[in-house]
Amino acid sequence: MADSFKSGFVSLIGRPSSGKSTLMNTICGFKVSIVSPLPQTTRFAVRGVVTEPNYQIVFIDTPGYHKMESHLNRELTTVAEQTLRDGDLVLYLVDLSRDFGEEEEAVVNLVRPYKEKAIIVFNKIDNITTKPQECNVFNEVHSRLPDIPYVFISAENGNGIKEMEERIASILPEGPLYYPEEYVTDQSIPFRIEETVREKVFERTKEEVPHSVYVKTDNLHVTASKIKAYATIYVDRESQKGIVVGKNGSVIKEIGSAARESLTEIFERNVQLFLTVKVHANWKKDKKFVDKMFSD
Repeated sequence: MADSFKSGFVSLIGRPSSGKSTLMNTICGFKVSIVSPLPQTTRFAVRGVVTEPNYQIVFIDTPGYHKMESHLNRELTTVAEQTLRDGDLVLYLVDLSRDFGEEEEAVVNLVRPYKEKAIIVFNKIDNITTKPQECNVFNEVHSRLPDIPYVFISAENGNGIKEMEERIASILPEGPLYYPEEYVTDQSIPFRIEETVREKVFERTKEEVPHSVYVKTDNLHVTASKIKAYATIYVDRESQKGIVVGKNGSVIKEIGSAARESLTEIFERNVQLFLTVKVHANWKKDKKFVDKMFSD
């Protein structure tokens, strides 16, 4: 370890689909966060760890910040706000390919109190046809937060990531090695299973289903060579259950097969996965159920 070693916790914030999960996966060189073209797929603070000879950065992902009124969305907003307070640094991710709007304004207002410890990351430079400084969202965000340093990146292909890391490391305080050098995440096995299954549901069902999906690991047996897991996919309505299950169970079989393949790669051991689908009507508005989800 270097004589002067920097370390700390960096909170990522941005409106839905700004690229936070893709960034997390790219900077850690490993899949640590669910990626989907659909918004609002990250529900819990997820840590990804990057360790270099002179620094260790612990990234904390947050739900895409937006204003909605279900109990679930209020809980997601609380998670995002708590993460900003707790982090040593705030990384505000902005999608350059989208125009400034009400949700972006809300995130700007959320970040402003933390401007002394913030960096703005303008993402998706590969998705625009003009110079980044000519984009509507760049000018609107920069005019509202003029004193915050910024960088341009592509989370998808890695452009600008190293510069971003070095900028973060230059601001972080001197500190300890919080995690062993080989760590890329501190996620638990049940969490990884649940997030992977949700991702495969997103990939194989219509857009009206994913926002109504919650996965819970019910039973888990882990050995050095094998993981055997039983998990339940919860949906809002009987019609959604039919979509997730598919004709003669075709869709749920595809979901299970794809999830097993990904989990085998993640855990580097044989994975047996058994899935069931249950209906929990309007679970997102069920305070007791959602509270338990966030406390488990």
